[in-house]
Amino acid sequence: MSMQTVALLVLLFPAAGAILLAGRGWRMPRTVTQIIGPGVVWASFIATMVLLFNHTFNDFYYWTWIRSGSFALPFNLVVDNLSIFMCLVITGVGGLIVTYSVGYMAHEDDPSYSRFFTYMDVFIFSMLLLVLAGNFVFLIVGWALVGLSSYFLIGFWYRRPSAVLAARKAFVMNVIGDVGMILGAFVLFVSYHSLTYAGVFNELTSLSNSESPALELAAFLLLVGAVAKSAQIPLHTWLPDAMEGPTPVSALIHAATMVTAGVYLVGRMHPIYDVAVYAHGAVAIIGAVTALFAATIALVQTDIKRVLAYSTMSQIGYMFLAVGIGAYTAGFFHLLSHAFFKALLFMAAGNVIHAMHDEQDMRRFGGLWGQLRPTSITFLIGSLSLVGVIPLVGFFSKEQILGAAFSRGEPLTYAVWAVGFATALLTGFYTGRMWWIAFWGKPSPERPVEHPHEAPPVMLIPVVILAILATIGGFIQTRALGFGPHLIDDFLAPANDYAAVGRQMWEEAAGAVVIGLATMALGGILFLAAYRIYVTHAWRPWSAALPWAQRLLERKYYFDEAYDAAFVRTLDRVADLGFRDVETEVLDGAVVGTAELAEAGAGYGSFTQTGYFRNYVLVFVASAVILAIVLLLRAA
Repeated sequence: MSMQTVALLVLLFPAAGAILLAGRGWRMPRTVTQIIGPGVVWASFIATMVLLFNHTFNDFYYWTWIRSGSFALPFNLVVDNLSIFMCLVITGVGGLIVTYSVGYMAHEDDPSYSRFFTYMDVFIFSMLLLVLAGNFVFLIVGWALVGLSSYFLIGFWYRRPSAVLAARKAFVMNVIGDVGMILGAFVLFVSYHSLTYAGVFNELTSLSNSESPALELAAFLLLVGAVAKSAQIPLHTWLPDAMEGPTPVSALIHAATMVTAGVYLVGRMHPIYDVAVYAHGAVAIIGAVTALFAATIALVQTDIKRVLAYSTMSQIGYMFLAVGIGAYTAGFFHLLSHAFFKALLFMAAGNVIHAMHDEQDMRRFGGLWGQLRPTSITFLIGSLSLVGVIPLVGFFSKEQILGAAFSRGEPLTYAVWAVGFATALLTGFYTGRMWWIAFWGKPSPERPVEHPHEAPPVMLIPVVILAILATIGGFIQTRALGFGPHLIDDFLAPANDYAAVGRQMWEEAAGAVVIGLATMALGGILFLAAYRIYVTHAWRPWSAALPWAQRLLERKYYFDEAYDAAFVRTLDRVADLGFRDVETEVLDGAVVGTAELAEAGAGYGSFTQTGYFRNYVLVFVASAVILAIVLLLRAA
């Protein structure tokens, strides 16, 4: 079998699974759904491994999608180290999540069970299309399908109004990003007369082309799409509400697929961003601001999934920071690292929620360390990885980003490093708050289950695998310590001229390792400090001294209220005005007025209908006489 066929199979496996489950899933035994749902994802993972071990690197053309004059748009898939890297994350971590779903969604009836796995397979297919697409048209198709899949999955429990509203909010926010993507692709097409990556990137080798103002415009428009998909400021408000979906959906969105799309986009488009310096700097600034912004909000959340949601926004901010300063491999290493520990955290949280009969308020947990020991240990591993404690994977990836920012030595990079450093400290505190409240101390009097049960093996085994990966995964790249392997750098660097994300172009500063270790130590201290505040109550909580800050953070800096006032209410008023003065008066008035005019004409015309033959003859003769007189006058 050729590698071109194998590359196509990576896409076709989840597509076929979704089609089969959508068409016949509700009629098939549940066991078949349990095999097909995760099975097709693992089949794609195996196909990706085949591409990896065969060192496949090619731009595979399958057929011409559009031809008009000299313009031709193929259906082509780019298989290089970057796309293989992303496919491994999507199918590997995604496969564990979909397998976990077999147990988590077991309480659903057969039609809903099949529908869930149909949506999950569509989601995986959409993300794979996004990262394998070799041109902007199919990139946008995959981009839009990811948004559509998230709409289906966030609103899976469609009988809940909150889930429907959250799904609609996510869809609308992502459509804003889709519009930016489409306009950005259009600007590139007008400028370079091509929509394939190779066609556009090869044009950038010309200095005059690369300095075009249109390139900055295209880069900013593409950034709109990245910001929306990755839930960065200001298009971030949909992500916390997405927690209305089932927990496996949250894990898939946050760890393996949707929110990483923006990071992938900037990395794939790095030939554009490397020369569009203003847009490139904007990526780093947006990432740094979002990282700090989300970390502060996580300080006051009480829903365990919302704490994890805001931590996702913050960690994606780190990735944006990295790719925004040109440390692409550091950003992608953190993408991989985050996929491990964030999927672990969400799935371990799902075990707790499953045991607590769907209760998500962590203040009503407590005492789980002695009752759900395997889940508690795995959640602790994920939490410490999120904080960035050595030797867990989160330390090596996050500190490499901060080390790269500090080492570059420019005003912008120093600024974003300072923000990233502050964010790391806040991360240690809010993660400690989450873990100590939920798992330590005495059971809450309001806990819905006195003796919770551990998750079944189909849910626990994927969590344990991710805990192992989060523990040992960092040793594939230990640049944060200044020595050791750097396999991610080596893997992503060899590629052709336009696809290679490349190595970091500057040396590490001498003090970067020391600062990284200090950051870890301070974050760990704040993790332990949360115990003194929220378990022993030996220290006064910060919110007692700053109640106004507590309220501000609980309201999430009033972004939702501001958007509601600026857009929702404004558009509602415009709609009401249009309905009253335009639709009712003009549009309906024209239709109704025409009908009334016809009715009036028919009423007056009815007077000529007497029913007497002599009257009709008289009208006929009179009309003939009048017509004859008119003709005579014209002839004269």
